[in-house]
Amino acid sequence: MDLPEPFPSHDDAAASKPSELGATGIKKASNEAKGVESRHDLKTEKLVDHEQTLKVPGTLETPPPFSVHNSEIRIRGDTHVISHDPHLNEDGEALYRFLLEQAEFAPTFNVSCKGTHEETRTRQVLRRYGDTECWETETYQVTIVDFDFTLDLTPMIVSEPLGPPIYVVGDRNATYRGKTYKEVDEAPTKTPEGKDLEMDQIALGKQFRREATSDEEDASHARKQHLTDVGLPPWVHLPGEPLGTQAGVTSDEARRRYQYGVHGADQAFDDSGLQIPSQDLRRWADEYCASKKMLKEFNFHKIVHGWNLSALQQEISRTLKANWAHSSHTPTITFSVASDVVSVRPDNWLSRILSHRFYKFLLCLFLIYPLIVWPYKKYGRGGGGEWRVAGAAYAMAKWVHLEDSIPGETVEAYSQRAPMVPSLRFLRTTPKGISRLEGTREGEWFSEWKETIAMFVRDRRIKSTPVETPVAPLGSTLDGFHL
Repeated sequence: MDLPEPFPSHDDAAASKPSELGATGIKKASNEAKGVESRHDLKTEKLVDHEQTLKVPGTLETPPPFSVHNSEIRIRGDTHVISHDPHLNEDGEALYRFLLEQAEFAPTFNVSCKGTHEETRTRQVLRRYGDTECWETETYQVTIVDFDFTLDLTPMIVSEPLGPPIYVVGDRNATYRGKTYKEVDEAPTKTPEGKDLEMDQIALGKQFRREATSDEEDASHARKQHLTDVGLPPWVHLPGEPLGTQAGVTSDEARRRYQYGVHGADQAFDDSGLQIPSQDLRRWADEYCASKKMLKEFNFHKIVHGWNLSALQQEISRTLKANWAHSSHTPTITFSVASDVVSVRPDNWLSRILSHRFYKFLLCLFLIYPLIVWPYKKYGRGGGGEWRVAGAAYAMAKWVHLEDSIPGETVEAYSQRAPMVPSLRFLRTTPKGISRLEGTREGEWFSEWKETIAMFVRDRRIKSTPVETPVAPLGSTLDGFHL
């Protein structure tokens, strides 16, 4: 039986084109000014400077020396950073550093609460029947908004002095790896007819890239949704799933810091052995830059973890209903992450047009996009291809290993000998020793905001801008109020 050819390794690609991946930008910028530092202006399009000694998130070391390059970026709305910089499409090292720099900017995280009810009303309308006119009573439905407000959760994201951990999707995870359809990096175990292959027919020890099956796509989608609902990062291993499904963490330092560090109360998962990705972000950047497709796209995603959003949503819903006159209705509670996608696209006229919603709308209006552009992007040999293989993870709460603790030591024993020990409820035992909670748990946040949420419902609050701080309850300034 013929098996698909293994995809070329990074070393093979580098050997065949030694001067194309990484050398162009170094020569081009060798005489430019170095050490320039600037801040992103997230409201306007501008040039962003990469420092020569950029720190790699998740590690204590810096990348190899590299010349300064100014990357062109554009902010679309509140969710998307887009760059059509030609250098980022030609030099894998420049793209790699650009993504690391963008990872330093945490996304925004909000929860929106909205309650509506329907009312039946009547009105008098004039109707004509032939030559006769008469007034009639007509009933109609009106949607009344009782409350609509948004709470800002962004300040709860834990600060990462070394930068957030960078993850790369697992080989068994169905995702976009340079094509217009989802793929996995795994040797096939079945024939096209669905029969199991013999062991001597399976290429063990080699990596193959093949199109994902519908079952693999459904499993990957269900896994992603589950991790989002319960607040787990993509690198945890869930019970019953095969190894290689979970993501890998790129740096040794980040793997050390996040071993036994995931906060997920009452959730079944394993974070004892964080995997090394079979292909790190730098190699994915080289693979993207080597592609000559006209509408290729590299998407870098930012995710938030550490809170059980499903449980928090239930508690918020109970609070809304308890203070709502129309408690028989179901309120709408939405957790949203913004500024969470960084996209790098080619520097050509068609790619730039498609990055603008207005121009893309015109192409759709005149049927140019559905009849010409989309088929070319989907099926053309030099058309489109997407890389959705990596991202950064930001914790709302996590466990930090205490370096002065001893494996096998109990929390009580550690608290007796350690100076300035925090409350015991912020400590736990792990196989490495004792860990301390860093950040705010969802229950602690909810206890602080519960009264504010209830007050907004009773006051029929409608506010478009996110609320950043809870409202102090009446009497809170009185001496002894909290006693």
